[in-house]
Amino acid sequence: MSKPLVTSKFFKEAEFQKCSPPCSLQDMDQSFMNFLDRLRESSGIPLRITSAYRSVAHEKKNNRSGNSAHTEGKAVDIATPNSSVRYNVLKAAFAQNCKRIGINFEKNFIHVDTSTKLDQNVLWKY
Repeated sequence: MSKPLVTSKFFKEAEFQKCSPPCSLQDMDQSFMNFLDRLRESSGIPLRITSAYRSVAHEKKNNRSGNSAHTEGKAVDIATPNSSVRYNVLKAAFAQNCKRIGINFEKNFIHVDTSTKLDQNVLWKY
């Protein structure tokens, strides 16, 4: 039995192939993509994903633990080129009850994820 195709109302396969590292919409968790679609709708602005699924091997190669929500297909980093976009993404994330958010002001992105294996109700900066 094959896995059902992961779908999204707003995000296309090509966007995931442009991520760093490149990945596929099919690497993502469907419930996370449903969350991301609601986040996009709630924010009222297009969202540009810069990083999505990352393999454990990729994480370890880059001196990370290998247990991030990215390895579960339940995380993305969203480009936030200015304070207005950053505000809209954060407002939408809180409206969607996102319990894990990271902000990087130097590289201008916000990380959102729905992992239940990692600490909940956290907001961190890079």
